[in-house]
Amino acid sequence: MSDDARAPVFDCDQHYYEPLDAFTRHRPREWAERTVQLAEIDGRKRLIVGGRVDKTVTNPTFDPIVKPGVMADYFRGNKAGKPLSEYLAQREPLPAYYRDRDARIRKLDEQEIQRVWMLPSLGMGIEESLQEDVPAAAVAFKAFNRFLLDDWGYNYQDRIFTAPYLAFGDVDAAVGEVEHGLDNGARIFVVRPQAVYTEDGWISPGNERFDPIFARLAEAGATLIPHVGEVGGVGLDKYVDHHGNIIGGVAPPLEVAVGHDRAIGNYLGALVCDKLFERFPSLRVASVENGAEFLPLLLAGLNRAGFQQPGYFSSDPVEQFKQHVWVAPFWEDNLLEVVRHLGPDHVLFGSDYPHPEGLAEPRQYEKITAELNDPVAERKILWSNTAMLTGLSVSIG
Repeated sequence: MSDDARAPVFDCDQHYYEPLDAFTRHRPREWAERTVQLAEIDGRKRLIVGGRVDKTVTNPTFDPIVKPGVMADYFRGNKAGKPLSEYLAQREPLPAYYRDRDARIRKLDEQEIQRVWMLPSLGMGIEESLQEDVPAAAVAFKAFNRFLLDDWGYNYQDRIFTAPYLAFGDVDAAVGEVEHGLDNGARIFVVRPQAVYTEDGWISPGNERFDPIFARLAEAGATLIPHVGEVGGVGLDKYVDHHGNIIGGVAPPLEVAVGHDRAIGNYLGALVCDKLFERFPSLRVASVENGAEFLPLLLAGLNRAGFQQPGYFSSDPVEQFKQHVWVAPFWEDNLLEVVRHLGPDHVLFGSDYPHPEGLAEPRQYEKITAELNDPVAERKILWSNTAMLTGLSVSIG
């Protein structure tokens, strides 16, 4: 595949930028104060979430917007020693293809990208502020999913596949959103990697309480995507003062050092240790925009849990993970090591376009997969694995 620049690719990690009314267009008026509102503060548009000014993004208009891929040198070691603000100062007027699906199709044609999963930007940061008001979170994300259906559709021309967001706190509401998504062509659903706050307090995400949600996903052959999001300091609140982001220049150094891996490692480890995959043998989970540095420690830990708790798991927990979980590494991760841990059948290509920390040109990732020196493995990562998780033919012939 590396020798054929025109071979099809399926990007599992692209994004839209939400309009200002993404959470308010379909929100019942009587829920305004408990969910999301728009306000102008000191001459700037801001979102009010759960009665508080939202700090997930400083400019929810996204106009101007930071250019794609401008943080490449930052993530390659920041040899210039520049502060994050200098990278993020590279901005442009908001292009139409960040919000308009037909314009995005034309952009995909220009980039020679055949199919994409299109995931939230702002949407991944809102549940944190609503999590302890379970009914409000359910209302907010029902409204969000209706915006998504309006503007993008859940399957547009079999090329753009978007993911309705599931807030697990209200199980009945979440099942309703799965049903709504499936009825409108959804193949994928997105969730933040976090424990779930319920009327009984915090509960592990793989707890049997949430089985009605997982059962419907498994029955439908849909894929659940835990995607990086705002998760309140990823469990480091006893150590640091969380400021609403885990990228350097904003977050405390300790959170930069260990925060990226903590949330997704805890989440996926919980699903295995809660024996979720034993209850739902056909369930598929794809970790997107969480990187892959968490893998060695988590797999070692699951192995330890297996032999130190004999009889607890019905089968090897490491093998359960490898059977049910797919991982999209960051472009700066060591792909050879990721493939060594999971095998090429469970690794996905994701560019994170058009975010500043992603790739400016998604097909640049082909240079990374070429390092495998294995055309069959390249084909799986760049196309077949994501196609299979979307319920499509894996053939590219």
